[in-house]
Amino acid sequence: MGVAGAFRRKQRVALQSALSLGAVLSLFALSAAPVAASGGASITGGGVTDTMTRFAFAVHDGSGHFECLMPGLMTVEATVTTVTAIGGGTASFEGVATVTLAKANPFGLPAGPMAVGVHFTASAVAGGPGSGQEDLKIMGMDFPGEVVHGQISIGT
Repeated sequence: MGVAGAFRRKQRVALQSALSLGAVLSLFALSAAPVAASGGASITGGGVTDTMTRFAFAVHDGSGHFECLMPGLMTVEATVTTVTAIGGGTASFEGVATVTLAKANPFGLPAGPMAVGVHFTASAVAGGPGSGQEDLKIMGMDFPGEVVHGQISIGT
């Protein structure tokens, strides 16, 4: 075997060693990675309630977003972190939200961001006008409403 043959053999051994090391490191990385768990209900839809509140749900596998606009009062932009399907087309959920006050709000406070990262709880009942419901509880206040326009869907 000449010099060129010995050099190619060393290259092959180095390449095989690098590939073996890469495979072992990949296996360690995979075993150390957290297991992704889906779970929780999904809530989708949007509309208007009998209190003129406008709402929207984009929650899938137990997490997502919920927005609630109460004209003349405030806007709640929420990150949903936990959803529990109660059964019968009902779900409860919670997370953290940003509350922004409207101009000329009844609190007499200046318009703009009021709270960031505040905890909320809420519930939803699947359905459309006359049957769908949402109820937001935040900062010691309760904002229930029945759907008059739109639709709420709850699934697992």
